Amino acid sequence: LKLQTEWTIRVTEKIKMKLRFSERIRSWGHPVRTDLRTDIFYSRDKFIMIMRLNALKCEAVGCLGYFEGGYKSSDFSFYGRLGAFIVDDWDDRIYVYETDAPCSFKVPAYYGRGVWAAISASWRFSAWGKIYFRASIIDYPFMKQKKPGKAELKLQSVFDF
Repeated sequence: LKLQTEWTIRVTEKIKMKLRFSERIRSWGHPVRTDLRTDIFYSRDKFIMIMRLNALKCEAVGCLGYFEGGYKSSDFSFYGRLGAFIVDDWDDRIYVYETDAPCSFKVPAYYGRGVWAAISASWRFSAWGKIYFRASIIDYPFMKQKKPGKAELKLQSVFDF
């Protein structure tokens, strides 16, 4: 059984805040999983900024936060994200959707104690072609036990015929 409720508050024409509360109840494993998330959005013309704070309670408490900024026009887009997380128990892992190329998606489960950064961009270079780029890095400098980080680089081109 899952209960989820969301509230969206428009602070000004350019700023809105979204609060989300969800509760999962099940009859096996950890019976209760509580998730509280707040997103603050700022948009002005072609620019956006988002800040997220997320706390989750299942076995222990996991916390995640990030800041994202972006620009989108008809031919070009660019997004950058910088985040940190402290999630000591696997059952408290926090999933976050990340911008990616078409026909591809990224929803990593953040677990441990670390930081990450990601950039993604797209450029329509002609009426029949577009290029997508994504780079990300994750590191775990705050772990009690050493854990290797990882980096990802993706380049994709799409041609319309």
